[in-house]
Amino acid sequence: MNQYNHRINNGELSNIMPLWKFCTLYIFTLGIYQLPWAHKQWKFLKERNNPKISAWFRSWFLPFYLYSLSQKLFALAEEQGYREKPSPFRVTFFYWIFYVLDFHNSLQLVWLLSFIPLLTVLKAVNYYWQQQQPNIRVNESFTGREIVWMVFGVILWISNIYVYLNRNKT
Repeated sequence: MNQYNHRINNGELSNIMPLWKFCTLYIFTLGIYQLPWAHKQWKFLKERNNPKISAWFRSWFLPFYLYSLSQKLFALAEEQGYREKPSPFRVTFFYWIFYVLDFHNSLQLVWLLSFIPLLTVLKAVNYYWQQQQPNIRVNESFTGREIVWMVFGVILWISNIYVYLNRNKT
């Protein structure tokens, strides 16, 4: 029995994250989900390459570290045969455009579209994990942690809507 069959028999799940799941979590949490997602990516890179970096620090300041994260993850995917040639600069540029365009105006929510450039990074990471874990089942349902994030996000949405509606009454 090889290591991959052993993982399946133990119920282990792949590190692949379906795009729909990422988008759902991102939108439900008003973009806050990018923090644990980025942390997971930086933690993986830290463990793989053993650099002396702080995964949480780089996650909290993702807009400033997105170029580096994209560059590293694209290189890993490319080593595994990823044929697309995404640009870390483009990913970072468009992320900033969406993120900064409407940063403090929760009415228009344009900044919520900042997940779109991150999908390019997620696709590359998913490709990497497909090559590394070809026979491990992808988790298509939400974990307990992800459900907690979504409940937290619903509370944020409700409070933002409440504040917005009350602000316009005066």
